[in-house]
Amino acid sequence: MAAAPVSISPVFFAHGAPTLALEDTAASRFLKGFAASQPIPRAIVILSAHWETEGLKLSAPGPLRTYHDFRGFPAPLYDISYPAEADEAHVDETARLLEAAGHEVELDSHRGLDHGAWVPLSLAYPTASIPVVALSLPFGSTPSSVYALGKALAPLKDRGVLLAGSGSTTHNLLEFGPQGSPTPAWAADFDRWLDDGLKFGSIGYFDDLERAPAFRRNHPTDEHLLPLFFAFGAGGSDAKAQLLHRSYEYGSISMSYFKFAA
Repeated sequence: MAAAPVSISPVFFAHGAPTLALEDTAASRFLKGFAASQPIPRAIVILSAHWETEGLKLSAPGPLRTYHDFRGFPAPLYDISYPAEADEAHVDETARLLEAAGHEVELDSHRGLDHGAWVPLSLAYPTASIPVVALSLPFGSTPSSVYALGKALAPLKDRGVLLAGSGSTTHNLLEFGPQGSPTPAWAADFDRWLDDGLKFGSIGYFDDLERAPAFRRNHPTDEHLLPLFFAFGAGGSDAKAQLLHRSYEYGSISMSYFKFAA
């Protein structure tokens, strides 16, 4: 008889700049050691800030193309391939749960993995041997709506599937400094506000993001923060956040990694 799947806590990955895949930083070292501290998932469902769509979409079964969706970076970055596949069983399982919760889902046979997905996955699971299903971020999403997507898929965590959001808790490209720059107070203050809300354990804390300290300085647009709430919802109603790692790159980019468990 096959062993029962091990429950796996949902996670939020900061993906930072694409060069995270090449550089030796505190965050890249954390990701390289991540898999050793976790059960091996039978599949991964990942929602990245870089796949925004009209309506909700899932990657269709089959090989997933590695998207180099950036310009002006070192040539070796464009040579990286992460040849994961979306297998039919896990795509169907994901779609069924979303549809049962009232979400309309479209399968996308052209979409692969953007750097928000493949950069952290290539560091954490470099062999690309685990099936991956990519989930889109619908335009107009809010913390509550993305939390609901995670909650709909929460049963998968008890079936050995890693549910992951990928983004950044601070993300202002105009505020980049040289690598090693000191962290500005406005970024650290926002992370503290975020931590307080995640410890509180209610998505209602995030109903009005504009009240957060320096919110628009940290997030001129919302998409990089929203995947955090996918992982939060996937943890289930009693989930609390555990901060696994935090460092800062280019001064203000928070490389924060959380897992969510009751």
